[in-house]
Amino acid sequence: MTVGSLLNKYQQEAEFHDISLLLSELLHCPFLTLSLRKKEELSHSLLQNFYQGYTRLKNNEPIQYIIGKSWFYGLEFIVSPEVLIPRPETEGLIEVALPFIPLSAQVLDIGTGNGALAITLKTLRPDLKITATDISSQALNIAQQNADFHHCTISFHNTDLYPKTEDCFDFIISNPPYISPSEYVKLDTRIKDFEPKLALLAEENGLIFYRRILNGAITKLKPKGTIFFEHGDEQRQDIIQLAETSGFETILIKDDLAGHPRYLGFQKY
Repeated sequence: MTVGSLLNKYQQEAEFHDISLLLSELLHCPFLTLSLRKKEELSHSLLQNFYQGYTRLKNNEPIQYIIGKSWFYGLEFIVSPEVLIPRPETEGLIEVALPFIPLSAQVLDIGTGNGALAITLKTLRPDLKITATDISSQALNIAQQNADFHHCTISFHNTDLYPKTEDCFDFIISNPPYISPSEYVKLDTRIKDFEPKLALLAEENGLIFYRRILNGAITKLKPKGTIFFEHGDEQRQDIIQLAETSGFETILIKDDLAGHPRYLGFQKY
């Protein structure tokens, strides 16, 4: 069977994009060049691997876990079921945060997961000194692999929110778990059945980590330091209230590209 005939076989399927991505990974070729190899004959072993991956796709497993990688801000990242798959919405957090990060700032990424935020910031701004934390040692192992792949020096800490060091930070960035228990049960099965619950679920109507991060920032953030969050659609006003009662001034309120409430920035008085 040729590449072209295999693609023709599945072109009407809803997962055709993911099927094409699976095939391009098995062929070790860029996705956009797949059409140039339509006449190429596929080996029996490659077809067997393809069908195994296709079965996983039909069982609703995300393509990123099947091929073991994802992309964020144009960069390639290793992913596994121990970490969330990076979302396009989180790329927007980079966009809104960058103008507020001082030169040579000490930056803390809380809940780094596969390291996408920290590594992207370090790639874009080599001047930054970046620390990243996660409670999951498995996630940090993947984050370190990604940092090594991108030749980024980042200080990773396996801890609950803040590193157990004396460091204070100029800037804190976080996309913490913010799905409430009532929302979690309604999630698409592709998320609920495959992505780590630890990185999604948050008590107190999804607000517990915002409260805890803001409380910790009182001592871990330098005077006039800033903190930027991604958040859920219905959480904006509650987070603003938490921040302002904790001694922070709201300096940024922004929606994502789809028009959903998504980003908040605060400065410490």
